[in-house]
Amino acid sequence: MKKATHLFLFVFLACWTASSSWADHPKLMVLRGNITELSELNIPWVLSEHGHHVFDSKYLPAINQFREQGHDHFIIKPFSAFKPITKNQTKGNANPNIQGLLNQLDIGRWYNDVVTLSSWSRRTATTGNVSAANWLANQFSQMGYTVSQPSFTVQGQSTKNIMAEKVGTVRPDDWYLVGAHMDSISNTSQAPGAVDNASGCAAVVEMARVVKDMDFEASLLFICYSGEEQGLHGSAFHVSTLSNNQTLSQLKAALTMDMIGYSSNNDRELLIESSQAHTQLMNLIASMAATYAPGLTTYTSTNYWGSDHVPYIDAGVPAVLLIDDDYGVYPGYHRSTDQPENIDQDQAMKIITTNLATLANLAGAVFSDDLIFMDDFE
Repeated sequence: MKKATHLFLFVFLACWTASSSWADHPKLMVLRGNITELSELNIPWVLSEHGHHVFDSKYLPAINQFREQGHDHFIIKPFSAFKPITKNQTKGNANPNIQGLLNQLDIGRWYNDVVTLSSWSRRTATTGNVSAANWLANQFSQMGYTVSQPSFTVQGQSTKNIMAEKVGTVRPDDWYLVGAHMDSISNTSQAPGAVDNASGCAAVVEMARVVKDMDFEASLLFICYSGEEQGLHGSAFHVSTLSNNQTLSQLKAALTMDMIGYSSNNDRELLIESSQAHTQLMNLIASMAATYAPGLTTYTSTNYWGSDHVPYIDAGVPAVLLIDDDYGVYPGYHRSTDQPENIDQDQAMKIITTNLATLANLAGAVFSDDLIFMDDFE
């Protein structure tokens, strides 16, 4: 079935859910996650779109048995709990200074960082994970950021987040976070995790690199989490630290990137996900995409789950996940085949561009009077 038809059916069913009682379709369930892990079960999905996969409930026992074997990176809900996913393409007016800032992004440099990170098997608390963390800390330090490495435990083993700070010039107590998880997982001993999630982690580094010499009205926090694959431990630890320090209210937004570098076809698509309470932030990101990343189709979803945006949302912080729309069918998911050659650089570039434009807008990027980024507009 063609993707356009899939989308039509998905929207149709979503609208049907909103207007019908659960008794009208009691057999339909929705699995959220990547379905390549379940391919051996030969489930005939009713439809599959945006990382959500609709199936008949008669296959639920087989899926639960599969889960009991240790495959637990998905969630299942009744179809009545599904909330419509909306195509969002509202274009704004481009700011030439922001466009000039975005022109400083270097996708080749970003890809080299993906290759570097993928050279380590980054399972939480392993030697490779420590090597990647040290490399990240060194990168941020060389850029001139204030770097910290808070440690915590995951399943009895010590690991750490890598955090880089830049204090704002006007609103130093207002913080805006850009984050992604650095750890990886695999069905074999090697976990290169190129798409999941060296792609997002390298994007955090690239964004930090581009803005390192700029002033912002508000303060910036770049963070690479560990322990995500075992249950969002790194982001949950950060939230608990802010809560304990009574500074959680200073965090005005958290922008999370996960699996931003894969496309199953020639389409360029971004899924923007948060809770219903933060639709304004999602709409802003969609507008940044339409304005500064032409050709990128965006969808907004309030079915939030499964990545490092969740602990922030649950704590009341405006938080959003940016993820490639085809992540649910990526064949290298949690496999040793998750290698850099699977990366779609143009897809990633558009998502990074969108996120940096959002950050510049929210945190108040300060541009000099001589408009040093105006070269492309003269």
